[in-house]
Formats: sequence, structure tokens, C-alpha cells
Amino acid sequence: MLAITGSGEYLPGISNADEKLLSKLKETPRVLTFPTAAGKESTSRINYWCDLATNHFSDLNVEHKNIKALKQNDFFNEELLEEVKQSNFIYFSGGNPTYLYETIKDTPFYDEIINLHNNGGIIAGCSAGAMIMGEKMIKGYGFNLINNVIVIPHYGESFYSWITNTVKLLNRGNYKLLCLEKDTYFTINKEKIEIIGSNNVHIIFKDKHDTYKDGDKIDIKELSI
Repeated sequence: MLAITGSGEYLPGISNADEKLLSKLKETPRVLTFPTAAGKESTSRINYWCDLATNHFSDLNVEHKNIKALKQNDFFNEELLEEVKQSNFIYFSGGNPTYLYETIKDTPFYDEIINLHNNGGIIAGCSAGAMIMGEKMIKGYGFNLINNVIVIPHYGESFYSWITNTVKLLNRGNYKLLCLEKDTYFTINKEKIEIIGSNNVHIIFKDKHDTYKDGDKIDIKELSI
């Protein structure tokens, strides 16, 4: 399963959604969090993400470990790859989506998280960690784990008003825009899409704008063009 949200990772507002998401796992949750998207930022910022994740998953009473893999070489490390093999929930927090994409593409780590996904695990991401999952990003291409879409995070947040303008510019019919509000997951698993969280998810294409809320199940054909 893929699970992506617009913002709010590791904060109280998303705790209920994360609890529901973790309950989807058939086995005991074993969570790894990656602050990689913030890899060009300060050490204090990296530590901020790690501390936030530690407190969050401790409150959820699940096994959790931060992985401070910040450069591409880190994702060839055998110990890291073994950690991924033993996990079933991978979470990418926010930062720079292009840096995150470039850092993990063409690595054994990427192959391992796809194996995890194909074998019942969850790959989750917020903001930059969500953007890399689409076919295209605002700048460059994503991993195309969700076909035909550009993922737009922070949707509706006033501080990120530029997102709305970007949506208008990109809405030319080549891709669907998957617009994510905070504290709410768009989840997709094979032929099933479900919304989990306290806010909304929007799919915009040309003149059509559909809004979905917690518990809504969406036909995967809605992502077709």
C-alpha cells in the first residue's frame, strides 16, 4: 500500500489517521522513518524530524527506528537494506522532493521498498515524501507509483498559496492533480483507493474537481486519463 498526505507528519492532528493506517498491516508494525528529503538542511533540522518521529510512534506504541540516510551512497549500505527487509512500514517526511527523488533512485534501497510494497507493507510519505510517488512532480518526474498524477501537497494552506497557482498552471489535461490536505491520507493498494483522515483529498482534471473525505473509497479508474 501507498499512503500519502499533504502535511502534518508526526504531529497530533494525524495520530488517529496513522493509527488506522498501521492497523492495515497484517503483521506487527515495524516502522522506519527517513528524514532524507531534508538532507541539505542543518543537523538541527534533521534531528527535529527524528525527534518528532520518535515521540509520535512511541505514543502509538509501535516499534520504530529513525534512519539518517541523507546521501545516495547511504542507500547502498547493507545494514540499511537489512533494516528495510525486516520492516513493513517506511515513512518519508518533508523537505526537498527533487533531492529525495535523486537520492534514492537507482539504488538497492528503492528495489527493497518496492518489494516491501508488493508483499503487504506500507510506503508512506508527507509533502516531499508524497510528491515523489506520482508520475510527475512540479519539477521533474516522480517514481510513477501512482500513474497519471502530479501530487500537490499542502493544498488549501494559506502559507502555500503558490500551490494553488501551480495547480492552475499545470491543469492542462496531461496529468490529473492529486491535491492533498493536511492530516489526511490518500491510500492506494492494487485496485483499491481509500481516504483516511480528518480533512479532504481532491482530484482535479480540466474542469472537473472531485473532493473526497475520510472513509471514501474511490474506483481506481478515477486516475485514468
